[in-house]
Amino acid sequence: MTSPACVKIHRSLAAAVRALGLPAGARVLDAPCGEGELCLTLAHHGFEVSGADILPLLEPSAAQALEGRFRIADLTQPLPWPDASFDVVVCAEGIEHLENPFAFIREAHRLCRSGGYLVVTTPNVLSLRSRVRYLGSGFFTQDPRPLNESERHPLHHIGLRTFWEWRYILHTSGFQLAEVSHTHMKPIGFAYALLAPWTWLYTRLALRREKDPAQRERNREIRQALGSRSLLFGDNILLVARRS
Repeated sequence: MTSPACVKIHRSLAAAVRALGLPAGARVLDAPCGEGELCLTLAHHGFEVSGADILPLLEPSAAQALEGRFRIADLTQPLPWPDASFDVVVCAEGIEHLENPFAFIREAHRLCRSGGYLVVTTPNVLSLRSRVRYLGSGFFTQDPRPLNESERHPLHHIGLRTFWEWRYILHTSGFQLAEVSHTHMKPIGFAYALLAPWTWLYTRLALRREKDPAQRERNREIRQALGSRSLLFGDNILLVARRS
């Protein structure tokens, strides 16, 4: 059964894709697509959806909606579609599981048409709640304990990263970040709101030493994002990036 959090994430992603203003029949790749819930939603809204995942988890209804456009694929390797095949590549809660997210982002760049989009959701390890947990235990909110070392599992969060790290990967792989938001928030997150002024001040002081003028301007954008409601309180962040 799909968890309530997954439902919220898929709704936010579908809304973000629809907000791009693409024409009916625009081509979307959902990778990893899991059981296909997001594929079904996007197909319902008139998009031509393809899916890829390392495991064949698609439900029959999702497989039928894709009409043979599903591929079993390793997302750290070249994917089986030609250049510029899609208007949008969507990655819902998948990039943090990859051994090489740089490879996936570069592959998404290859698959996107010029001016196309990459839409990503991933755990927000920079939320105030997550920062406090890390300070106390050394573990982020999304992974409150060590990973099970019995075997390598594709669902392990082996690549949790901060917002500014994801921004770095996007901007050095041919994308330009267009939007930073969140998929959902939990009420408990607002219990840490009193820490927001301190983190804002500390971040401002930490970034003041940058000497390069261009990076100083970029750091201003990063600082604004770090102080946003989405990054302070969101459980998962939603990033929309445009292919140059």
